[in-house]
Amino acid sequence: MGVFDFVSFKLPRKFLIDGFILFLLVLVTVAVTSIYVSSEHTFYWWDYAGYNTATVNTANLFRDSPDKAWRGVIESLSKEKNLLISLPLVPFILLFGESRLSYILSVSLIYVLPFRLLLGAISATLIPVYPRRVFWSTVLLSLLIPMSWIPTLRGYLDTGGCVFLALAIWVYLQDVKLKSWWKIPLIGFLLAAAILLRRHFAYSAIAFLGAATLQVLIEFIVLIYRKKTSLSSPKDKDATVPFAYRSLFESAVKLGLIAATSLTILMLVAGDFTRSALTVDYRNLYVAWSLPVNDILTRYADFYGLGTCLLVLIGFSAGILTRKLVPAAAIFVSLFGVLSLIEWLLVLRYGYLHYTIHITPIALLGISTFFWTTWLTLKGKVRYLMLGVAGLYLVLNAAVGLIPLKIDLPRLFVGNFPPLVRSDYDEVVKLVEFLRKLAPNEEPIYIAGASNSFNANILRQANRKLNPPEGWWKLNTIGRPQIDSRDTYPLPELLQSQYAVVAVPFQQVLPTDEQVLRSHEQDVVKVVYDAFTQNWEIARDFQLLPEQFKLENGVTVSVYRRVRPTDTATAVRTLEAMQRQIVDRPGTQLDWISLHQSIYTSANYSVSQESDNLYNIVTHPIKNSKKLDTSFLYLGSISDKVKVTGKLNLLNKQCPGVALRLTLWDKQGKLIDSAEMAYSQKSAIGLNLLVEGKNPLYLLLEVLSSSKQDLTNPCQLEINNWAVSR
Repeated sequence: MGVFDFVSFKLPRKFLIDGFILFLLVLVTVAVTSIYVSSEHTFYWWDYAGYNTATVNTANLFRDSPDKAWRGVIESLSKEKNLLISLPLVPFILLFGESRLSYILSVSLIYVLPFRLLLGAISATLIPVYPRRVFWSTVLLSLLIPMSWIPTLRGYLDTGGCVFLALAIWVYLQDVKLKSWWKIPLIGFLLAAAILLRRHFAYSAIAFLGAATLQVLIEFIVLIYRKKTSLSSPKDKDATVPFAYRSLFESAVKLGLIAATSLTILMLVAGDFTRSALTVDYRNLYVAWSLPVNDILTRYADFYGLGTCLLVLIGFSAGILTRKLVPAAAIFVSLFGVLSLIEWLLVLRYGYLHYTIHITPIALLGISTFFWTTWLTLKGKVRYLMLGVAGLYLVLNAAVGLIPLKIDLPRLFVGNFPPLVRSDYDEVVKLVEFLRKLAPNEEPIYIAGASNSFNANILRQANRKLNPPEGWWKLNTIGRPQIDSRDTYPLPELLQSQYAVVAVPFQQVLPTDEQVLRSHEQDVVKVVYDAFTQNWEIARDFQLLPEQFKLENGVTVSVYRRVRPTDTATAVRTLEAMQRQIVDRPGTQLDWISLHQSIYTSANYSVSQESDNLYNIVTHPIKNSKKLDTSFLYLGSISDKVKVTGKLNLLNKQCPGVALRLTLWDKQGKLIDSAEMAYSQKSAIGLNLLVEGKNPLYLLLEVLSSSKQDLTNPCQLEINNWAVSR
């Protein structure tokens, strides 16, 4: 056999082996995903349902109207969660259907599988021996890390962002000096793409650029030190310094260009989103998700198992000390891992499952490094003993993480994340069907509970699953406000609600839940629960119905029907009681609160803050009503004499005019003083009202028709530069 015949025989054989392993990988992915998802019997909620619903809706929209679907995708770019990440999944959903299994399989095959392959490629760059063996061993080892499965099986598709991040790391490791100019914009594009798909990858981009910067600084220090200690000629030593600084400057420029490229792409593709990301204080807005350090460390020990953490630590340490790793790649990966750990375990401390995707790549590379360093360093029985024990641990750890087991194991192993199964599935069905019959015309239903087993989103998703597409949305359950640091006082939603559903005992997120919050961050939910269970005055505007529903964990659900509207005095007293119970004002609550804001809109929809003391207000239409949102209560501090000013504008020229009434209230809900003025297109005057009285607490502005009745759509009013002088 000639040389060429031998080569032509060998190459196809390699490809066949690679193809067989890839086929095996796909088979395992499909099998594990199918078995796991098919074992679930539940109604998904919150994050577990969010992108699933969005992706299916997008796919259906592409089927019915591609133009409208593309417009929806483009419009979503201004939001925190856009639809770009759902686009690659649309063909799969259209081809295989919109079931939960179809959705999870699409994420697993389109995002998770390439991510595993990319980690194999990074590992082959990090470990400079047997590249194909290193590649495939790393890919197969990834199957034994439960957190490479669980976020996807719970419905998260954030791994899509990881694909672009891993590509950026792989490209960088091929040329850490960035001698090829085209890699600079490419890396910038990849980092921007990861952020566009999911906002939290901005922290990974920071870790990437931080690791690259530290690597440059380390190399600069080493260069200066080595040159000065190795050269004997003072002239040569002096020549070294400019070279080192020139190299440092060039590297800084290249990294700066990567950052500039990313920012430019973000501004061009999603300018509103990028400006918001740069200006909004997300640390304070999401403080409810930031757990104490001890709690987050405990959670991550459960996410991976202390045994896994030990293998990762030994792997990187041994690989660097024995010099079995490529130095430049090892330094970058180690620095990137340390910075990521600092970000997620010490600074941000978010405990949701999908944030583990920032740590899982480091864990996998550390485990791969452990196995290959052990193989290359040790000999004989010790080598096989070490690899055998580590391999057995990983297999057991994967089984513990994915298979339903009720065994109290030490934290050496991962926590158990079995398929989701509700023991009260049928009772939830009964509750949903009862609420549908009770409120067939989308009457608002306030849900006074927000736990991982009972909340408004579970009831909506259950209704979506039980009823045909054209009718599932008719169950109008109100699920916000829900979190103190993010939301507002729940008074407007409660005033609009025609029904209230109360679960006893109080349903809140627990520290042990997968979708977790820090303690005492749901007072905006608890206050409504207390209003009904303690029979507050506003609860007397509702009547308790005889039907009750028994849910899992000893939860009893009762339903209340509104029997009369809540008057202004009661609303004022209720707000005062809420403020007493909720010590710190909710995170997005403004000084003005709209009492009749439509429950179909976001919080503060009718009121926007222009500056510290100036507001803009629009009397927006209330959906399913001919009325407008026309009552606004001021929560800020006021004196005994209050003056309100602003610029008025009737949006409809056919409106004959409006009347504005300003009233002053004390904490007992007693009217202290009032003032009125009329406004029409012809008057061209500004808002200028004065009220005064002793010990006022609230200020109420009402916009009425010229006949002092409720305002209707033709008389929509806009108030700009609205200010309170106190």
